[in-house]
Amino acid sequence: MKKTIVLMLMLVLVAGMASVFASGVKEGTGAPDVAVLFPGSVEFFMVQRKGMDAAAAEFKLNLIYADAEWDAGKQLNQVENFVARKVDVILLCAADNEALIPAVEICNKAGIPLITFTNALGPNPDGSYKGVLTFVGVNEVELGRLMGKMAERVLGNNPANIVLIEGTPGTAPQRMRSQGFKEVVAQHSNWKIVYSQAIPGWTKEGALAAIEAFLQTGQKVDLVSSQWHAAASAAAEAILEKKLPNKVYVTGLEFSKELVPYIKDGKVDMTTNYSIADVGYKAVEAAYKHLQGQKLPAMISVDPYIVDKANVDSIVPEM
Repeated sequence: MKKTIVLMLMLVLVAGMASVFASGVKEGTGAPDVAVLFPGSVEFFMVQRKGMDAAAAEFKLNLIYADAEWDAGKQLNQVENFVARKVDVILLCAADNEALIPAVEICNKAGIPLITFTNALGPNPDGSYKGVLTFVGVNEVELGRLMGKMAERVLGNNPANIVLIEGTPGTAPQRMRSQGFKEVVAQHSNWKIVYSQAIPGWTKEGALAAIEAFLQTGQKVDLVSSQWHAAASAAAEAILEKKLPNKVYVTGLEFSKELVPYIKDGKVDMTTNYSIADVGYKAVEAAYKHLQGQKLPAMISVDPYIVDKANVDSIVPEM
């Protein structure tokens, strides 16, 4: 009798599994698997993940996250692993916009759709690249030019020594923001970038150390232009501590709670803002739309705007 019951249970289980695989539904949640590859861990990506999780819940997708710890080789291995697992879509925020290019061929050969977000692949500022379905994010060269416009607002046509603090070397934002900024600087013959430094991991500590090291040289500086919010606050702190005789302007990119009092007090003159969570949401939404058979544009863009004393109170920071 016991053998008969066990046999019947096994038959039911096998029939159930056959039904699941025949319908093409995956084990587990039954939702399509979307791999999300972040280049490293910073608050920016924590905020972005909130938007992704909201979209995943809305569109019933299963997100699988991976962190490359700012290692391009590790991230490429992660791509290969997700391809081997046969996920339905890969969302890639590249640790290096050149070193991760082989990911395109890897995904294309396996027939797995590849979408990039925030950090694009290749040299194009709109993130377009053959074999990539779409790029979700900001035109980074334009963002660099916006850094230049902020410099023009505070410096006017006056001669200026500029310190440029860049993000993680090799990332698309670091390279392209610098490109756009330097295009504007080149239009002003009396401006000079006297020091620039790329900071691994986009850390405030790294930015602070770089700025303090420069200030120790005694060279005059008129503007510190930084590629992210924490570097701007670091610059403000270093300048305040040094008690320089001349006014030093500070501009940044991105907006955070920490920057609010600095902007109100005039220690940071300007920064930029856009919805980080919304980029995450749109990246997952793009994956869903593709799975539904919809055609995606080459770029799904967001437009940053300047934050200063005039509008700082009207904006709620996401970080």
